[in-house]
Amino acid sequence: MSHTNPRRKQPGGTHSGLFQKLLPTMMKSFPTIFCLALSVSISQPPFAESKRLHFGQCSLTANLQEIQDYFSEIKHIIQAEDTITDTRFLTESIFHSIQAEESCCFLRHLLRFYVETVFKHHTPSSSLIERRTSSLANSFLSIKRDLRQCHAEMKCHCGEESRTMMKKIQNTFENLTLRAAAVKAIGEIDILIEWMEQDHQN
Repeated sequence: MSHTNPRRKQPGGTHSGLFQKLLPTMMKSFPTIFCLALSVSISQPPFAESKRLHFGQCSLTANLQEIQDYFSEIKHIIQAEDTITDTRFLTESIFHSIQAEESCCFLRHLLRFYVETVFKHHTPSSSLIERRTSSLANSFLSIKRDLRQCHAEMKCHCGEESRTMMKKIQNTFENLTLRAAAVKAIGEIDILIEWMEQDHQN
């Protein structure tokens, strides 16, 4: 009696056939997947490095770009909420009047003013503003700690000019209602950032 051997299946034949069927679909999807990965990569913000800043004899490291990014996200909203147009806390003339040797002292008191007075009395109008003002407050606290260390090391001279300017800013703040004053002060943070960025980097 003759026996007929059944045809043996090639190893991996089923998987190979499935792969061949799926290959065209995979090739069609590849450009979409690649473009999606590329768009995600492009959308990621570039890494911003901290920079060395000098205020009189005091040197510290701060990430001003990060602070600028926090403020930029809420700038237009905050400034639109500011309805007082005839009063300013921070002006270029105020910063220009501060001598280099007093810049550490002035910045230390100004950041303390923002952390202990401005942010404390501000009522955020949205969760975004609440998050970003909290981030700004933390950034200011970090810089203020370095300035306080400089003060402890006698590298943060305080003169009459810085005291006079801070007193003027505080008096202007107190002459407004607290919420309106806080909104205006936060809306002027870009002036502070610009002064720190342009005049005190290496």
